[in-house]
Amino acid sequence: MKLIINEEIRAKYPDLRIGIIVAKNVNNRSYEDGLEEFVKQTFTKFANKFDNPHDLDDNKNITAWRDIYRSFGINPKKKKPTAESLLARAIRSNYVPHISPAVDAYLCAETLHYLPIGGYDLTHIDGDIELRYAKEGEEFFGVGAEKTEYTNADEVVYSDNSRVLTRCWNYRDCDFSKIDENTSTVALFVEAPLDIIGDDEAKNTIEQIAINLQKYCNAEYKTLFLDKEQNEIDIA
Repeated sequence: MKLIINEEIRAKYPDLRIGIIVAKNVNNRSYEDGLEEFVKQTFTKFANKFDNPHDLDDNKNITAWRDIYRSFGINPKKKKPTAESLLARAIRSNYVPHISPAVDAYLCAETLHYLPIGGYDLTHIDGDIELRYAKEGEEFFGVGAEKTEYTNADEVVYSDNSRVLTRCWNYRDCDFSKIDENTSTVALFVEAPLDIIGDDEAKNTIEQIAINLQKYCNAEYKTLFLDKEQNEIDIA
């Protein structure tokens, strides 16, 4: 199985790099070893650094992802990049994620460099995963959705051989490949699409995810880095 950056995407975003973690034997059923307290402390400590969500406005990585969304026709005020949405909610209402052990563990890493993290249950992936432009009207059924959505032309999506996996680059994952209580093998991606986001920031985020998944979910893992000279990398 490969992660592939489509040539059109590479041409539009020549500085794109992606940090990757592939983890197996993940315990995503039960909260153990102090995970809930760790998540609470992580998000409380983060939120206490800010007076209101607008304090994020000048952060270079928040700004970079807003620019990326605009670059393929998405208004980031209407659809916020995922890290910004999560972190703003934590500041505004003291939100602490309680979704599942593995998801909570990796979301904590978004407080490091404010970079979006997305991923899939690898047992539900058909073939390779490709970052590409969508065609008009491709079907998509999101996590928690009540009805099918349809992609816009030239929207950036992840897909496999069977379906669109994530809309608007990293805005919303599909229900079919979501990470849930039955998931034990995952792939998670941290993208740095512009040079203003450093390699070290993406790598540090992936390393923190690895630490959290190993410590709190008993996971075995490998980390990878797709640099700007590569268009594909073997992930599993």
